[in-house]
Amino acid sequence: MAQNHKRCLTAGVLLLGLTAGSMAQVGQKVYLDGNYSIVNSPEVARYYREAMHGETGHLLVRIYHTDGTLKMEGSYLATSPDVPDGFFTYYYRNGQVESQGEYVKGRKARTWKRWTWDGATKPDRIYPEPQNETVVSYPAQFPGGYEALMQFVESKTVYPQQALAKHVTGIVKISFRIDEGGLVRDVEVVERHASILAEAALECIWKMPLWEPATRNGKETGAQFIIPFVFSIEGDQGVVRIGN
Repeated sequence: MAQNHKRCLTAGVLLLGLTAGSMAQVGQKVYLDGNYSIVNSPEVARYYREAMHGETGHLLVRIYHTDGTLKMEGSYLATSPDVPDGFFTYYYRNGQVESQGEYVKGRKARTWKRWTWDGATKPDRIYPEPQNETVVSYPAQFPGGYEALMQFVESKTVYPQQALAKHVTGIVKISFRIDEGGLVRDVEVVERHASILAEAALECIWKMPLWEPATRNGKETGAQFIIPFVFSIEGDQGVVRIGN
């Protein structure tokens, strides 16, 4: 079971939706709507996110307005579900700092400094000192683990006959959320080479059974995923696999 959890987490980070919750495709610009869910077009986005690996193993994340104005920067201990951990700064649209402070294992802690949009000081907010508690998080898992997910994609995705006849191949990336009950939600195409292949990938996602939801300290929570469907032709057969 531990090995399956590890592989499923790796798959989840391929994806990485830092939603307001879940986090980041490292090294790539990811477009977000007003709820911080991934969208596939900058025209409908409200923000975009960039992330990189930090020296301590944290993810360093910045979220921008679509005009390039910085909205937030901070570090995350883990994602899917998200665990903010470290120093954070939030900004007003005019570039003025709105607030600064620490997260410790997913919770605001100690003293948070605050300012108005024109730089005037606001009263500090004091949060409880973090306790010595262990945060135990597990990612959402497809029933049977990562190998079962690969088998499901390969067996349930129908390679379109029209695409096969025209030798259409490529990669389709599908974003979706697994909610607290294990249901597939908020399905979107975030990258595609051909619409006909995207339709086949979407049909597979909607056929999925209930997942085992993500948990954090024993409480079920939502998690964001992106699965890359790789469509290829081997001989005269269409083949679909999960990519890297």
